[in-house]
Amino acid sequence: MPSPPFVKLEGARQMSEQAFKEHPLAVLVNRIAGRLADASMLVACFILLWLVGLTCVDVVGRYFFRAPVTGATELVQISMAGIIFFSLPAMFLRDDQVIVDLFSFVRKGWFGWAISLAFSVTTVVAVWIIADRVSGYAIRAFEDGDETIYLKIPLYLVVWGITILIYLSGVFAAVRGIRVLLTPGRQLPDETGAREFTE
Repeated sequence: MPSPPFVKLEGARQMSEQAFKEHPLAVLVNRIAGRLADASMLVACFILLWLVGLTCVDVVGRYFFRAPVTGATELVQISMAGIIFFSLPAMFLRDDQVIVDLFSFVRKGWFGWAISLAFSVTTVVAVWIIADRVSGYAIRAFEDGDETIYLKIPLYLVVWGITILIYLSGVFAAVRGIRVLLTPGRQLPDETGAREFTE
């Protein structure tokens, strides 16, 4: 009697995971980076929760008590930046960018490995250039003493935080690139286009 299809699928998944072995150093670095990325995502979640509470208080105060939260617009802008930039490191580490994979057949084998490696190197270089530009803006904001209009929050604090998170994203993109480099000819199990290993 043939085995049910889900048993065959589970057996294929176990065989795929056993066939895929990563370098122990890459596993350790990825585990540490994963914990840092999880902590960063947790902070982004708390900022989102804060933003929901701030919006509720502002709307209720504005429409029922004619007393909006002073500087709510500035707080919303800073909170949105926090959500976006605290999410970046995890996105770069786990390859969670939104992509349209029209040519998935190109991403298999040695050619796919070379493309993944090229994308990783390009990503690290691009993120490092962006972080360098943003850090220049943070230095200018510090030298000029830029502040928000209502709450007088120094802008250099916000921009330095953004800069640090962009640099951290670049480091995590480099970790991903090293993992790709250490697995020649194969895709990572958690890479977009190779989800059949883990899902």
